[in-house]
Amino acid sequence: MSQDFHPINQGPDPPDDPAGLAELRRMKRQLVESLAELSSARDEIAALTAQLREYPEQLEAMVKERTRELEAVNRIAATVNRSLNLDVILRDSLEKVLDLLELQVGSVFLVDENRNELNLMVHRGFPADMVEKMMVSPINGEFPGAVALRNEPVLIEDAGAGENRGDNILCGQSELSSCVGIPLESKGKVRGVMCIMSDDKGRFGQQELKLLVTIGREIGVAIENAWLYEKSYAHSKKMEELSITDSLTQLFNRRHFYQKLKEEMARARRQGHPLTLLVVDLDNLKDYNDKHGHVKGDEALRGVAQAITASIRHDVDTGYRYGGDEFALILPYSDSNEAAVVAERIRKTFEDFSFPETSLSLGLAQFDFQESLDDLVTRADTAMYVAKNFGGNKVHIV
Repeated sequence: MSQDFHPINQGPDPPDDPAGLAELRRMKRQLVESLAELSSARDEIAALTAQLREYPEQLEAMVKERTRELEAVNRIAATVNRSLNLDVILRDSLEKVLDLLELQVGSVFLVDENRNELNLMVHRGFPADMVEKMMVSPINGEFPGAVALRNEPVLIEDAGAGENRGDNILCGQSELSSCVGIPLESKGKVRGVMCIMSDDKGRFGQQELKLLVTIGREIGVAIENAWLYEKSYAHSKKMEELSITDSLTQLFNRRHFYQKLKEEMARARRQGHPLTLLVVDLDNLKDYNDKHGHVKGDEALRGVAQAITASIRHDVDTGYRYGGDEFALILPYSDSNEAAVVAERIRKTFEDFSFPETSLSLGLAQFDFQESLDDLVTRADTAMYVAKNFGGNKVHIV
């Protein structure tokens, strides 16, 4: 009896399955893409890890640089704000900026609003012929005037380039290759311009430019403060002068006379030098006023002041309108004989003026170191009256 034998687990041939094959291929592609993405991710992670390792060093370098810049600004601000002298501010600020940038050539201009120009105030490192040409620069579209005109920094990276050559005196010079100008401004108003030069092309970067602009604001504020102080000081001096000056004759007044005489008497006692007081009276002023009018009388009083001013040592002797038609002079370092020469010169000078029927009576007394202020004034005044009682137009010494 024959039997049919079949292999174990052997079945019929699998039917074709196109859909299954396509799915396998798709899965294979996805696997390959995933592996590629994973590899790229590993590379990115490695790069980020390297950057993170470098970041602390970069951050430290940035912090150090920023700290250095802030310290520089603070140093310059402290320098320019410690003085109210404009010349000192400009000189010190230029030196500090040049030292900070390790450069040698720079200048500072101040704005003259009335003339619409820049005036050179301080400079360093320029040849003499350039300094002469730089003394005045117009405020226009050219460097450095453009800085003041626009109130913004101007950077010239190649001063010798064709478009810059000949535009202004600072460009086209063989020893200067790049330059930067910064406004020195306060409250939105340009007070001046600082120009810094280098012999290297492209020497100034944007970071340095920003730093210089910050420094420029500090300098601008210091300039404004100095100007305000000078105006205030000049005003206070003017008020002080008005308070101690006789408005008609422009000599010092009676109040200042007593203050000054007290000081000079103390100095004479301390140093042992001679001191003489001279009192002057304008003879016949009342009759002159009655005959010619008070306007002419005032002219005669001014004539006395002119004779006094023309006859004394300036910055040593001082003249005063003591009151009405009386005048006084304080003559330090002069004894009675020397003072008599001055008195005679005053008398003769006034006599040569055209004030007919008037003359001067003069009395003088030398300080004896022991007497009081009132005693000295009384003696000089008495000497003047002696001269007057003997007909006037005389000098009398007590």
